[in-house]
Amino acid sequence: MTSLVTRSLAFAGIVLGGLASVGACSPSASDTSIPEPDPAGSGAEGTSGGTTTSGGLPTPGPVTDAGPGGTTDAQDASFTYGFPTKWIDGTACGTDPTIQTWKYAEGTFILRQSLCTTFEGPFMYLFVGTAKALLVDTGTGGVDLLSEVTKLLAGKFVQLVVAHSHSHGDHVSGDNAFKGQASTTVVGLQTTAVKQFFGITGDGPASFDLGGRVVDVLAIPGHQAAHVAYYDHATRLLLTGDTLYPGRLYIDDWDSYRTSVPRLIAFVDAQRPVSFVLGGHIELPKTGADYAYGVKQHPNEHALQLGDAELRELAAGVNAMGATPKREVHTSFIISP
Repeated sequence: MTSLVTRSLAFAGIVLGGLASVGACSPSASDTSIPEPDPAGSGAEGTSGGTTTSGGLPTPGPVTDAGPGGTTDAQDASFTYGFPTKWIDGTACGTDPTIQTWKYAEGTFILRQSLCTTFEGPFMYLFVGTAKALLVDTGTGGVDLLSEVTKLLAGKFVQLVVAHSHSHGDHVSGDNAFKGQASTTVVGLQTTAVKQFFGITGDGPASFDLGGRVVDVLAIPGHQAAHVAYYDHATRLLLTGDTLYPGRLYIDDWDSYRTSVPRLIAFVDAQRPVSFVLGGHIELPKTGADYAYGVKQHPNEHALQLGDAELRELAAGVNAMGATPKREVHTSFIISP
């Protein structure tokens, strides 16, 4: 999509080598009101694909100021906490936090900006290794994402890399809070800057080592020229930004998009089994027509997580259209060229 009480951080001096708050507004951990998790990991709400699912997992709790430590089980890369029963969806603006933080697995976090602050309701992702942490997307701004990320990295002496799925405003407008912070690099927004940073050459993927954790990065222009996908080997999560998510798949450049989607299929087929496909938004309910553009309440939302099956369904649909794209409604996404 194309549109995105000053709090003292007593521990900021040890986080990110001196990362400090810029004073934006954010709720404390005790005010986050994160929905209780589904004991089954909410896996039934979406398709899993790949080789792992979230069904039948131990019941997790919300992330607190304790940060990403906690359970010995989570040291196993195959262990995940699944997904919450619901994301903040704009229906409880009086009590919901401005950012919902969910611990998916050890060192793996999903953050959602509240629909009460922006109708985009964008998702952001944080992967933590032993040397670096990778934050993918910063939302529309106007909320204290910096403080949330700082809490999650408490005690983790890592370099923070702030990158993006693509360069539309609803995914990059929170960048300014991170610029100039210690031990922090904000990746540029132009296609050349993105490719140079990650070392992407030609149509092939690049590998980004976080220290004991590798994330592969693939250029997939079409929705936007600087769009990339991320594959985390530890969790087998595939981040597809606005190229695939449960909503309207807007496309700036159809020729690039219909080349990128099969490239993405080849990317995962090259020994990258997918547990879940995670995108940048949710714009569909579990049943019925998509939410109207610009609405700030999403009751009965579709699950965030898609799977390998939806990725291949998208590829088949794009291929069938050839050079003549059209709006096409699928169960878990809408092609909207």
